[in-house]
Parts: sequence; C-alpha cells; structure tokens
Amino acid sequence: MNGGAYILVLNGGSSSLKFALFKDNEHNCVGRGIIAEIGKKARFSCKGPQFEGKYPPDVAGCDSPGSATKILLKWLEEAVPPGELLAVGHRVVHGRDFKEHMVVRPHILAYLNTLIPLAPLHQPFNVEVIERVLEVYPKVPQIACFDTAFHATIPSLHRRYAIPRIWDEKGVRRYGFHGLSYEYISGRLREVSPRAYNGRAVVAHMGNGASLCALDKGKSFDTSMGFSVLEGLVMGTRPGNLDVGVLLYFMREAKLDEKAIERMLYHDSGLKGVSGITSDMSELLSSREPAAREAVDLFCLRATREIGAFISMLGGVDALVFTGGIGENAAPIRSQIVSSFSWLGVTLDEEKNAAPGSGEVLLSTPQSRIEVWLIPTNEEAVIARNARRLAETAG
Repeated sequence: MNGGAYILVLNGGSSSLKFALFKDNEHNCVGRGIIAEIGKKARFSCKGPQFEGKYPPDVAGCDSPGSATKILLKWLEEAVPPGELLAVGHRVVHGRDFKEHMVVRPHILAYLNTLIPLAPLHQPFNVEVIERVLEVYPKVPQIACFDTAFHATIPSLHRRYAIPRIWDEKGVRRYGFHGLSYEYISGRLREVSPRAYNGRAVVAHMGNGASLCALDKGKSFDTSMGFSVLEGLVMGTRPGNLDVGVLLYFMREAKLDEKAIERMLYHDSGLKGVSGITSDMSELLSSREPAAREAVDLFCLRATREIGAFISMLGGVDALVFTGGIGENAAPIRSQIVSSFSWLGVTLDEEKNAAPGSGEVLLSTPQSRIEVWLIPTNEEAVIARNARRLAETAG
C-alpha cells in the first residue's frame, strides 16, 4: 500500500464527469471541477489551489465518460505528485443489497455490471469510469461508494411493492437513493443536534433530483425514492409518484414506445413539465406566469404530503432538515413547507430563513417544538472519507 496523501473523487454520468481532489482528509478539498456536455461540445472547468496556473486539458474529443476519465487522469498527473494518490473514490448509484461501501475487486466490478438493468441511466457510466481508472492505475485502490447503501437499514416491509413475490426475489423492490447525501447529513446532525440525531428527523434533499429520508437515531428508516429515482417527490424534470395506469394509457392510447415514455419521465416532467417553462426553481419563483406558480405549489404540496407520512411512520419528529440546491437556497420553499406543519408547533425564524448565511443554520425559533435545520450537503466528502478509510485498511 502506498502512503499517498491524495484522494480523487469521481462521479461519472452519461454526459458529465465531476471530480474533486482531497489532501490528507475529507475536510481539505484542494480542487474540484467537471467535464460537461460529453459527446456534444465537451467543456472543462475547475477551481481550487491545487489547479491554479495549470492549463486546462483539451476535452474536445470526449465522446464518453471513459474517454473523459483518461484525459482527466493524464491532466491530473501535474497536480498530484507521483506515488501520492492513495485511492480513487467513486459514486456508484446502485449497490443492490450491499450494506457498506467497498474496495472494488474483480468480482465486485463484475457484479456491478449485472446491476445495470436496475439503473440503466446511471450504472453503466459509473462502471465505465471505474474500468478506465483501473487501466491507468491498476495498483491504486478503487473504492465504490453506493447511493443505496445508507438505506440498507430500512425494514424489509418498507421495501416491498404489492406485486407477485417472484419480482421481489428478482430485485424489484424499493432501494432508495441520495444515500451519500443522507450519510453526510446524519453525521452532521450528530454534531450540531444530538437531540435530533438520537431521535427522529426527516431530511429533505431537494435539488433537480429530490427525495426525503426518515431518520430514526441517525439510521435510514424510510425514503421517498424507490426502485428508481423516479418515485417520490416532484423533481426538476421527473414526476415523482405517478399512477402506473398513466403509463398504460400512454402505451395503449398515445402509442408511445419505451424510449418516448422514458424521455417524458426523466427529462420532460416535474417542474419543467408542469410549468412549461423551466426546471430551475429560482426562475419559477421569480416568474409571474400562473403555470410557474402551480409548479412551485405542487412541489411543496407533494413534499408536505410525504413529510407528513414519514412523521406518522416515525411516531413524531424532532427535526426537519433541508439540503440540496433547492433546500439550501430557496427560502420561500422552506417557508411554504414548514408553514404546513404549524399545527405541530414548529415555527420558523423568518429573518434567518430569508438570509441564513453560510454553513449549518438552525432556522427555527427557540419556542419551536421541532428544530428546523439548513445543512449544506457534501457527498464528495463522504466518498473521500470512506475511500481513505477503506484504502488504508485494504492491505
């Protein structure tokens, strides 16, 4: 095992490759960036002290996350001294029944490939990035950090769909996602609010993708996403909960095929579909169009309904936590959702909510029976921490 100081974190998608470089520990991110629009007009951007004064790589020829990975690794040779890369941590969307993050061995990589049917829009690219890194750095440990692993504590009954049992045995069940974000938030709650951590909390990860997680003593008790990232809340371009009869109608009456339905569900629904304008919450909040207001109200309504269900399942709640791009930056959304629970004795400090500043902020008043927190998430730090831990113990 080398004694490197650096951890590289990679998050590969169908058209982007995000990266972050950490030195010594997960608190010291020395640079981050992205190769975006892969397969189109790929572009590179980065920031951080480790990358200052370095010319950007030529990414014009990037046609896949794999080719982008090779270009990035070549460019990073100037930023990371030889022999100083301890490990590469990867966000992997699906780990099925894996309860822990793990070092990628050949049999693990082969297994991750078998999970592609469970997450066809994400898993292939996560795996492709790992494979390219292994080609360049075969002796550097690769660490897979699963978005599903944090939810391994959810009771089995909560995972079931009411369909024939054979399909559950084949893996058609509720897994949940955004687990790396919830792992981070749970860890921060332990520090900033032991009462909430040791009690019951509902965390709202609200961004272009949005979900909830019910925490019982810091562990996942239930989550709004299920078999795929389509279930649950209204999202930027995804519908959230949808009567499956609608899909049958699309196929039977509208004669839509699989690709057309997939496009609609992943890219044309949610805030974008309802408003007919955009998936950007900040633009919708500033718009005077009635359809924009309707999209915002539907987003909040669905969130309120799901939060209420989780509070009931938990038997009460000690804290509500907002995180993610919308959760952290859209004060009107936080206010509208929290106001729906005034009957529980929760009160928001509207001045703090309107201008919370940076970092972790308690947004509720001292008189509030339930704490309301804004905690910025940091999935990359979770990956870096686990990558270092597993690499140092891999032997």
